[in-house]
Amino acid sequence: MKMLALILIPLMLLSACQKDLTAQQRKLQEKLPSDAELTAAGTLIAQGQVVHIADGDSLTVLASNKESFKIRLQGIDAPERGQAFGKYCKEQLGQLTNGKTVQVEAYKHDKYGRIIAKISVDDSDVALTLLRQGCGWHYVAYAKEQSPRDSKAYAKAEKQARAAQKGLWQDAHPVAPWDYRRQK
Repeated sequence: MKMLALILIPLMLLSACQKDLTAQQRKLQEKLPSDAELTAAGTLIAQGQVVHIADGDSLTVLASNKESFKIRLQGIDAPERGQAFGKYCKEQLGQLTNGKTVQVEAYKHDKYGRIIAKISVDDSDVALTLLRQGCGWHYVAYAKEQSPRDSKAYAKAEKQARAAQKGLWQDAHPVAPWDYRRQK
């Protein structure tokens, strides 16, 4: 995990217009899974198999190089394990991803060493699906880190799930995970 964080950040900081990698950057890139690609936007795309679901917005992916990486879904905050609908949302993430091959688009890592990434299964955005099922809040504190298209879609999905009272929106007074964590 630490190795990917050390490798990922320098690679992500590459300028989109830089065409020639330095020797150090090439050496770092060689340590990544062979199927990893750096996009023009500076994100890292790779594939892996989901081997563990921690909660409604965190999972572990086994990469093609047989290293496992803890991933935190970008743009969503799901109920914590001790919260109402925490177990339900974890189960929903598991149904969408566990044991499946996923595409990981990594943006950065958080203070816990997890990779913040957009995860897709068969070209379907997992976090967006969870929001549509009522399994999270669009994490507006980090919305600027998303593409404008994703940010708009996530906000719309949460709004529609609220209106339809899906998932956690059945609760009369749902507590946002960031407020729950602050209370703990």
